[in-house]
Amino acid sequence: MSKFTYSDDFNNKAKEFSESCINCKACVKECEMLSNFKINPKKFFDIDINRVNTDPNIPYSCNTCGTCTKVCPKGLKLEELFVDMRKEHIRHNEGISPIKGHKSIEFHQAFSFSKMFNTSIPDIKAGYTKRVFIPGCSLSSYRPELVGKTLEYLQEKLPGTGAILKCCGKPTLSLGQEEKFHQRYSELQEEIDKLGAEEVITACENCYSTMSQFSPKQKVRSLWTVIPELGLYDEMKGKGKNSNITFSVHDACPTRNNSDIHEGVRWIINELGYKFKETEYSRENTRCCGFGGMVVPANPKLSQEVIKKSAGNLGDYVITYCASCREAMAIGGKRSFHILDLMFDDNYTTNSDIPILKKSFLQNWTSRYKCKQILEHKGN
Repeated sequence: MSKFTYSDDFNNKAKEFSESCINCKACVKECEMLSNFKINPKKFFDIDINRVNTDPNIPYSCNTCGTCTKVCPKGLKLEELFVDMRKEHIRHNEGISPIKGHKSIEFHQAFSFSKMFNTSIPDIKAGYTKRVFIPGCSLSSYRPELVGKTLEYLQEKLPGTGAILKCCGKPTLSLGQEEKFHQRYSELQEEIDKLGAEEVITACENCYSTMSQFSPKQKVRSLWTVIPELGLYDEMKGKGKNSNITFSVHDACPTRNNSDIHEGVRWIINELGYKFKETEYSRENTRCCGFGGMVVPANPKLSQEVIKKSAGNLGDYVITYCASCREAMAIGGKRSFHILDLMFDDNYTTNSDIPILKKSFLQNWTSRYKCKQILEHKGN
């Protein structure tokens, strides 16, 4: 294989970034990755004084969470450069990630697009399908019964709602495998079109951001903005008013700029009657949970540092609306809940058993298969 060199296109982007950067280092102060690798972004991407570092561990250690852009006075999108670096490595490495740990991501994606773990169902009861609910990989691995209950809720409140259990392909895209991503995403799009869905409702924030970009013919909506429009079941309202827990809310970084999602989540919590408090890192200021950007298998030590930092800003009890964030907060020592736990379970107090903290590899895929069975049962 020839010696790795960045393309002229990438070098031009790097040069443009370096010339625009004012070297304030606001991003370095907030980012564990930049601090860990001792990166000064202005100098790092200044191709007039040095060649951009070709170590693949650097771009694959970026959580792509957008914090750098959020704190940058000029709004420079540093994470996009690291994503472009990944694409360059994929190009040079014949379509494969150079990171050994990413073999687990390749395996995940192969299974996530296999018939064994995929299904699509119309709304049989309504007799037509106008929209589809896509729960995503993490939620179906966490508690598949929550997926089934959510679909029942949507079909009752919003007739004409089918479901698709299939990955959106974001892990493939995150690795920088653009060609493979488009191949895989076309399979998902084909399922959506086959059901005749004009609208997609996602429970996963990565699915929401990915599908908003790559399914322009469908109206893509977040479950967390749909539920406030439909309202909760009467028996859900106020169930948490006697709870002695005051929660923190961990917002998901893929939708840090979607205030309607933030408001929707908080509307649900208020309707349920649970108490919560905002933190310095709520809403658009959220910090990555540590799972973003496929960093866990690439740089597990750094991922643990990011998890610890993110969890350290929150109270003992945490509500998330991303199943991966929930797991990360549990790893960070928090008593973490998915918001659907609070919707469909009984009232939680400090004396309650906490939902599953972490599952094994086998348990995760067993849950995915169970989720498929639950959905197919509802589609028959």
